[in-house]
Amino acid sequence: MNQEEKISTEYDEIDLMDYVKVIIKRKWLILTIFLGSAIAAGVFSFIMPKVYKIDTSLEIGTVAEGTVEDPTQVKEKIDGDVYGIFVREKLEIPKEKYPKIKIENPKNTRLMNIKIESSETEKAKDVLEEINNLILAEHQKEIKVKIDLINQNIKTTEEKIKLTESDIEKIVNKIKITESDIEKTKNKIKPLESDIERVKNKIEYAGEEKENLEAKVEALEKVLVYEQTPGTQFALFDAKEKLANKKQEIENLYSRINSLKIEIENQNLTINSLERTKDDYNSQINSLRTNIESLNSQINSLRASLDDVKPTKVLKSPTISERPVKPNKKLNIAIAGILGLFVGVFLAFGKEWWEKSRL
Repeated sequence: MNQEEKISTEYDEIDLMDYVKVIIKRKWLILTIFLGSAIAAGVFSFIMPKVYKIDTSLEIGTVAEGTVEDPTQVKEKIDGDVYGIFVREKLEIPKEKYPKIKIENPKNTRLMNIKIESSETEKAKDVLEEINNLILAEHQKEIKVKIDLINQNIKTTEEKIKLTESDIEKIVNKIKITESDIEKTKNKIKPLESDIERVKNKIEYAGEEKENLEAKVEALEKVLVYEQTPGTQFALFDAKEKLANKKQEIENLYSRINSLKIEIENQNLTINSLERTKDDYNSQINSLRTNIESLNSQINSLRASLDDVKPTKVLKSPTISERPVKPNKKLNIAIAGILGLFVGVFLAFGKEWWEKSRL
C-alpha cells in the first residue's frame, strides 16, 4: 500500500467516525423524532375510522350457447355504473357517498368477485346485495327467454312429427287401396286366362272338324270325277261352305285369343303401374320416417340444451370481514418510525453543520 492510499483510508475512517460521533451526540434528537413519529402514527391510526372489506361472489349462469352474459361485460357494466344508478335510487344514497366497487373475474372462469372497502359496512353490504339482485333478475329474465324459446321449438317440432305421422297414415291407406286394386286386377286376369283356355279348346275341336270337312271335300271331289250327280255336287258345295265357315270360325277364335292376351297384357301393365305406385308410396313413407328420426334428434338436442341451462347464483353472500383492512397500525407505525429516523438523522447532521459554521 503506497502513501496516498494510506492517507485516503485514514481520511475515510476519520469521516466515518465523525458521522458516528454526530449520531451519538444527537441521539436524543434522533430518538425523539423517531418515537414522536411512531407515536403520532399510532395515535393517528387509532383515531382513524376502521375500514372493513365487504365482498360477495357470483357464478354466471350458462345456456346452450355459453354463458348467459360474458363476465367481462358484467364487469364493464359495474365499472360503468350501470347498476349503481338503480342501487342509489332504491337505497337513497347520494352519488358522492356511493362506495367505490372493485370487481375481479379470474381468468377462464365464470366467477365474479365483487368487493367494497368501507367504514359504513351495512350500507356497503346493502349495495352489494342490490347489485346481486339486479344481476340475478337480469340473467333470470334472459334464461327465461332462452327456455321459452327452446320449449317453443320443441313444441313446434313435436307438431311437425304429428303432421308427418298423419301423412304416413294417409299414405298407408293409399297403399292399402293400391294393394286392393292390384288384387282386383289380378282377379280380372284369371277369368281371361280361363277364357283363353276355353277358346284354345274350341280351336282344337274346330280344327278336328275342319280336318273332317277337308277329308269329306277331298272324298266328294274324287267321287264327282266319276259321278256328276246333283246330289254329289250339292254335298260337295255344302261341305266346302261348312269348311270355309269352320276356317273363319278358327280365325275368329285366334283373334279372340289375341284380344284376350292383349287385355291380359294391359292388366299386367296396370298391375306393374300399381306396383310402382306402391313402391313410390313406400319410398315416401321411408323418407317421412327418416324425417321423423331427424325431428326426434332435434327434440333430444333441444332437451339436452335445457339441461345445459344453469342460472346465475350467489356463491358467497355479501360478507363483512372480521378484521378491518384499514388502517394497518403496524405498517403505519413502521413506516412513520423509518421516516422519523431519516428525518432525525438529517436534522442531527443539519444542526451539527449549523453549529460548526457559526464558529
